[in-house]
Amino acid sequence: MSLGKKRHSTHNSIVTDDLNKTASKSYARLRDNVLFLNADGKNKVIQIESSIAHEGKTTLACNLAVSLGMTNKKVIIIDLDFRRPKVHQRLDVDIEGGLAEYMLGKLELEQIIKKTKYKNVEMITRGGKVYNSSLVFVSEKFTSFIAKLRETYDYVILDCAPVLLVSDYIHICRVSDGILFAVAYGITSKNYIIDAIRELRRNNANILGSVFTLYDEKKDKNKAYIGEYYYKHYYQKDEQDFDEEEISNAD
Repeated sequence: MSLGKKRHSTHNSIVTDDLNKTASKSYARLRDNVLFLNADGKNKVIQIESSIAHEGKTTLACNLAVSLGMTNKKVIIIDLDFRRPKVHQRLDVDIEGGLAEYMLGKLELEQIIKKTKYKNVEMITRGGKVYNSSLVFVSEKFTSFIAKLRETYDYVILDCAPVLLVSDYIHICRVSDGILFAVAYGITSKNYIIDAIRELRRNNANILGSVFTLYDEKKDKNKAYIGEYYYKHYYQKDEQDFDEEEISNAD
């Protein structure tokens, strides 16, 4: 699936219910796929990942949350990218008083949940700086935190740090139901994708699917198909690892 039209105009935008816009249509398709994946209630805590930074991961997470909220689903998005927190900027919310303060026992859960201007969408910011994210993610308090939100919300969207930059994803996989993997169209190298997916699979991550971000429809439209092809043909191989040469020659 491909999202966005022009990098400079849609990278940071939030969708509306105007389906005449390309981005809105694309996110509506993504939303419908996510609703289908969660028909049995087993995929409601969704981890958003990418290989590296600047792939539109946070914009993807925010727009998915807003799109789900439009269907009257109760949604909360949590900024777990502690080194580069951006969700508060996208949703126009103050970063102060967030997960860091909750983990330190300075604030209760209900005190860190923030309203947004988007229907049915709430969020939890990072709060103050977190210098050792692993200590947060491996703690029983964090596990309990996600479990409480799972009971309250229809969807819990986790915006996480890129796979190849830090190892946070290993610990977050324990509490999420699955991963949506963002790939920046025409930007992310195949080697990065291969390395990131290999790392996720090595840690038994449940990859729900991949999503093209920063998509420019003026480019070769046939390549939009390749993203889905990579996922179906390579990411889900059970008996063997990636065939790197085959991927390199795919286009």
